[in-house]
Amino acid sequence: MFGVHVAGVAVFLFVAVLGPVTAQSTYTRKALTGGEVILPCDYDQAADGDWIVITWSALMDGSFQNLFVRTTGSTDNSITPPAQFAGRVAIDGERNLRLTGVTIADEDEYRCIVTATNSPTTLVNLQVFKQPTAPGPNIQVQYDPVAADTTKVPLNTTVTFTCTSTGGRPPASLTWTVTKDSTPVSVTPTYTTTNDSQGVGDAMSTFNFTTTEYSVKYEVRCTASGPTDSPIVAQTSAVTSFTTEPDPSVTTSKPQGQTGEGGIGTGAIVGIVIGVIAALALVAALVYFLLIREKKPGKVESGDADVTYHATGHPGAPENLSRPSPNQP
Repeated sequence: MFGVHVAGVAVFLFVAVLGPVTAQSTYTRKALTGGEVILPCDYDQAADGDWIVITWSALMDGSFQNLFVRTTGSTDNSITPPAQFAGRVAIDGERNLRLTGVTIADEDEYRCIVTATNSPTTLVNLQVFKQPTAPGPNIQVQYDPVAADTTKVPLNTTVTFTCTSTGGRPPASLTWTVTKDSTPVSVTPTYTTTNDSQGVGDAMSTFNFTTTEYSVKYEVRCTASGPTDSPIVAQTSAVTSFTTEPDPSVTTSKPQGQTGEGGIGTGAIVGIVIGVIAALALVAALVYFLLIREKKPGKVESGDADVTYHATGHPGAPENLSRPSPNQP
C-alpha cells in the first residue's frame, strides 16, 4: 500500500488488490554528460488496463527513491525529487522519463511502475559517458638524432610518434593510420590509460620506427573513439608528415643551357647571337652577289642607250671603225 496526493487529498492505493506485478522489462540507455536521455516505461493499455499512477524511481544508496509520480489527469510531479535531480526530470509523452543535464552520478538503475489492473515494472540501466576533451587527440613527434628539416630526414633516424587523448569516460581508444607514399602500413603501438575515481581518464599510444629508404613521405593520423555503440563521437588528429632525405648518388642536374628559374641559359644566348650574325652575313653576301651580277665588266649605261667598249685590236675597237666624213650625211 502506498499513498499519493491528488489536489491535496491523500489517496491510498492497494497494489495487491489491483493485481500482481508482472514480469519486468529491462533496457539499457547510454548518455553523454551534459546531455539528455529518455528512459522507456512499458505499458499496454489493452493488456494492463487503465493506469492510475506512474511512478519513476532511481536506485540510490542501495534502495529505490522516487523521482517522479504522475497520477491520472495530471502531468505534474506529485512529489519533490531528491536534490540531485531537482529541475532535471519530467514525463516525456505519457509515461517515459526525460532526464536532462546528465551527470556521472546519474549512472545507475531506474525503475518505472505503472499501477493498473496489471502493474508492469520496467528497469532501465543508465550508462554515462564523457566525450574526450576538445579539439581531440594530439600527436607529438620526436627524431633521434634531431632532424633540422622534416622534409629531409636522414636515414637511420628513429622517429617516435605519441598520441594523447584526455578527459574521456572511459579513456578513449586510440588507433593509428600510417601511410608510406600513400600506401597504408601497419604499426605495433603501445597503449596506456589513467583513470580517476569517476572513471574519467587519459589515454596514450606510442610507436616508432627507423628510416631506411630515401625520398619516402610518411603521413600519420591518430583517432580517439569510445566503446562500440557509445554516444562518444570519434575525433581524428591533424595529419603529421615528414619526408626522408633524397638519395645523394642521384644527381638532379638540369638540361644543358637551362637555368634554375626556367629562363634561357648562357649557351643558348651565345647560340642565338651566332645564328643572328650568320644570318646577317648571308644576307650581306646575297646583296653583294646581286649587285655584282647587275654590273658586268665592259658594260656601262650612258643615257638611254648602252655603249660597248672593246679592247685595242678588236675589230670593233674605236681605231678600227671608219668615221663618217664631216660632210657625209
